[in-house]
Amino acid sequence: MTLVLDASAFFGSGDGAPRWVETGERCLTAPSVVDEVRDAAARCRLALALERGLAVLAPSADSLASVEAAAVASGDADRLSRTDRDLLALALEHAATLVTDDFALQNAAARLKVACRPIARRRPAPRRRGWRCTGCGRFGDGPGDCPVCGAAIEPVRRGRR
Repeated sequence: MTLVLDASAFFGSGDGAPRWVETGERCLTAPSVVDEVRDAAARCRLALALERGLAVLAPSADSLASVEAAAVASGDADRLSRTDRDLLALALEHAATLVTDDFALQNAAARLKVACRPIARRRPAPRRRGWRCTGCGRFGDGPGDCPVCGAAIEPVRRGRR
């Protein structure tokens, strides 16, 4: 199995490399993740992981284009950083499992059918899209004008009830 590690994999407790590197599974990360790790303890964990076989790879342009198209289609384009896109592209390219605690990244990965493994937190609740009036706040069935107050109905994300 191949794992793609987010920066949060290096921020955990403990003195050694992240436990995923110790399992013998192939571990990858993106150069942008290496740039994000600035904390001294996390840099030490990253250095240990690199010594034990963590590979730093840049995603291909084709994978990045696929991720970008999916992010725009799902409405996540404004929620995903460059690093998030790099990690998703690497996971798609290598048919890997993404290791992260970032809920926005986990939700985007689920839409792209990329497997995720949380680090320390619970998995995010499934999110669904909806439509809400900008005036009175009522939920609607689609875009247009609100039948109650006449204001515009716009797309929103709402949690499971």
